[in-house]
Amino acid sequence: MDSKAYNAGLAELREIRNEIKPLERQLAKLQAERDKRILELGAYEKAKADRLATSAGLSVIDVVALVPSLGPQEPVSMPAEAATTDSRQRRSRGAADGRTADQGTGRRSGVCPAPRSTVHRGRRRGWPAH
Repeated sequence: MDSKAYNAGLAELREIRNEIKPLERQLAKLQAERDKRILELGAYEKAKADRLATSAGLSVIDVVALVPSLGPQEPVSMPAEAATTDSRQRRSRGAADGRTADQGTGRRSGVCPAPRSTVHRGRRRGWPAH
């Protein structure tokens, strides 16, 4: 490619850009109209987010973002602070009786040199006891 071909390519790219601009404006108008209709239909007392989403070609979360009253009325999960406290309690549960956090939860430690099946009384099978 030489500079002449490059400049010709840039000119073609500008033409495409100029064709896209009015289509983007038209798309924005259509999306605004769709959002307005979703708001109107979402005000209906028996409206369902999943049916609106299917009809509008959006995800349920997008519809709920437009019409929050269609979302869940109860918290879906635990608050972040409660989840953090709960996981800390699970980790420290075994620590009170001298076990490590991994032993207390029944999980294997990531630093164990061998799988549990090859460990016998604190040493690997086949190794001499010291």
